[in-house]
Amino acid sequence: MESVDLDSIAGKLYGVSPDAFTSSRSAEVRAARSAGNRELAAAVAQLRRPTVGAWLANQLARECKDELEALLDLGTSMRKAQEAGDGPELRLLARQRREMVAGLVSDARRLARTRNQPLSENSTRELENTLEAAVATTDAANALRSGRLNVGLTYSGFGPLDLGAPLITESSTRAVQRKSAAAPGPAGKPKTSPQLSPSSKERPRPEGSKKIAHQRPRDHRSGLELDLAEAEQKVKSAEDAVEATLQEANDVQTECNALRGEIVDAERHLRETKKRLGEAQRRLVKAKQTDKIAKKEVLRAKVQRDKAETLLHLAMSSES
Repeated sequence: MESVDLDSIAGKLYGVSPDAFTSSRSAEVRAARSAGNRELAAAVAQLRRPTVGAWLANQLARECKDELEALLDLGTSMRKAQEAGDGPELRLLARQRREMVAGLVSDARRLARTRNQPLSENSTRELENTLEAAVATTDAANALRSGRLNVGLTYSGFGPLDLGAPLITESSTRAVQRKSAAAPGPAGKPKTSPQLSPSSKERPRPEGSKKIAHQRPRDHRSGLELDLAEAEQKVKSAEDAVEATLQEANDVQTECNALRGEIVDAERHLRETKKRLGEAQRRLVKAKQTDKIAKKEVLRAKVQRDKAETLLHLAMSSES
């Protein structure tokens, strides 16, 4: 079934890194078109590239399910305590929430390192906001569990939660299924709606048609809002890329500074070594001079010894 295909494709795409998402999605779209499933290809093409913060949230939903479910269960307890007006219990749960969010953020950093994914401060904040929103509302919790977020979640405490678009839900997969099930009519011709007779064209529109006409501006506005959301997502992605580049530049600058420090240390060590070498060479010259003098003294002593032995031998010969 196409719904299963779309669900599995979305699950696979939102598991890859943000940098690899676009190329992977394009490959899936080409595969669907090659299989003759244009509806599935169009649905896959609508899947949006996740921000780094959303991608991290998706990875937590895959890799840290138990820890994430513990946080979401805590959110249920917090909502119950809030409804009951239990202040002490709510304060206790709030402290546990901060600890659990911090632990999940630490897990996300570890996952980012293992996947060589740069993690900026904005992306970390986006992940924290997503976890906080999932604690606050059931809708956000279910969206986070899906592991298919394309933007981070935020909740201010007022109004409905904006889950971003598109999310793969049962309604979206059923829509693809309905489009794929719309088979062509006989002889390959598509089914067409019956033509209205001239008299029926002159009849006044029913109330339902008026409602549809009134809904068209709303649909247009919704499309504009979706375009705005996509544009904001692109801006966030660009900002994340800029910040990652700045972070990389800072890391390189830090490495350069460290290397300069090593060069300074090496030059100082070289100067000290040259100084010790000069002192050693001076001691060597002095030692050679001392050795030369000592050799002369040894030679003079030998001459004196030989002369004394000769005199002693002559004295002993005259006595005998």
